[in-house]
Amino acid sequence: MTKTLLVACLLLAASSVGQGQSEGDSKPSAQIIPVESIKWVSVRAGQDVSVLWGDPRAGTYGRFNRFAAGFEDRPHYHSRDLRVVIVSGTMVVRVETGASQEVGSGSFIMIPGGTPHTHSCKAGNACVLFVQQDGPNDNVAVNN
Repeated sequence: MTKTLLVACLLLAASSVGQGQSEGDSKPSAQIIPVESIKWVSVRAGQDVSVLWGDPRAGTYGRFNRFAAGFEDRPHYHSRDLRVVIVSGTMVVRVETGASQEVGSGSFIMIPGGTPHTHSCKAGNACVLFVQQDGPNDNVAVNN
């Protein structure tokens, strides 16, 4: 993972913490998370996450996803728009019935809510993604 991309994602994360505050709320404090302080949690075989703000189960959030090299996900969709920045590694993404595309570090992906897609992390190196959604995360399987 390049430190420049990681710093850019962390700055984006920190700048988004205060979004959606009501008028009476106090100003959020700065958030700086050095790469060596990122805490990863395994959520399933081949995928770890580090939540930067919010709660992916309950509302708006931002987090890192780390996929093992060679990880392959099943076709699925999310109810809300999914915004992704590839921090490191090469992802192979297929949206709906389109062709698969390889996307590497620095690439941006936006998949509208309800849009079937699948992704994998190309063999060779793990993939780290910055992911943001404006509401709880879900992962609904698509039966082909």
